[in-house]
Amino acid sequence: MAELWERLQVFGLSQYEARTYVAAVQLGKSSAYQLSKASGVPRARVYDVLNSLVDRGIVMLEEDDEGNKAYLPLPVDVFLDRVQRQWESAFDKAGSELKQLESCDPTSDVYVATVRGEQNVLSFCRMLLKRAKARVLLSMWRPMYNRLLPELQAIHQTGCSIKGIVIGVDEPIGDLYAHRMNEYMYSIDKPWFILAIDGKELLYGHSVEANGNAFYTDDPVHLYLLEDYIWHDVLVNRLVQQGGEEQLDGWILPERARFFDITD
Repeated sequence: MAELWERLQVFGLSQYEARTYVAAVQLGKSSAYQLSKASGVPRARVYDVLNSLVDRGIVMLEEDDEGNKAYLPLPVDVFLDRVQRQWESAFDKAGSELKQLESCDPTSDVYVATVRGEQNVLSFCRMLLKRAKARVLLSMWRPMYNRLLPELQAIHQTGCSIKGIVIGVDEPIGDLYAHRMNEYMYSIDKPWFILAIDGKELLYGHSVEANGNAFYTDDPVHLYLLEDYIWHDVLVNRLVQQGGEEQLDGWILPERARFFDITD
């Protein structure tokens, strides 16, 4: 029930209003006392809450000749339709106004912004993928790749190029290359991702399952370095595959440790 109350609060109801409306739906026609008892809203507050719901048309008030008051909930289908229409209208208007503000005073300065939270990172990725016109470059591990696969498939069907490298994926879509797995790859405890769109926008950082931050930028230097990193990763994997994986990995891994002064 607590989750339902929280969902109703997203629609603009206070916690007490959400609890009272849910109780009204459960009880049907009922008194303020019954609603207070069923919802857990204190009797000292339930009248104010009911008056608010009545004013908003979410609960209906009936009063008999003797002054006794009874409350009925707005039918659920009517309530949901009303909420949906209000939400869609507010969403469209807010989106239009925000986009106008965004385009009013564009800045020429490049910047890097931090994106925090699993859902925010995924939403940002999906937004970038929807904006892709010609080319997507990515480097990504399987868990995050799977989360974004529907969006990747959708833009792939439009003819948008998808290139790069994925780790732990057996049959990637587009021109994605499957990264070889070796001792070094298995030792990585915080996987990363890189997502570059049309050579103009970039999101990179810890993969969502690593519970870290991601960083957005339109800085050309960032774009060049990380797009080139993806290409070099693809190139090395191809060369290793052609030259004998065990033999070259036996040389590459010690050389990497030597380059970065890794002694363990």
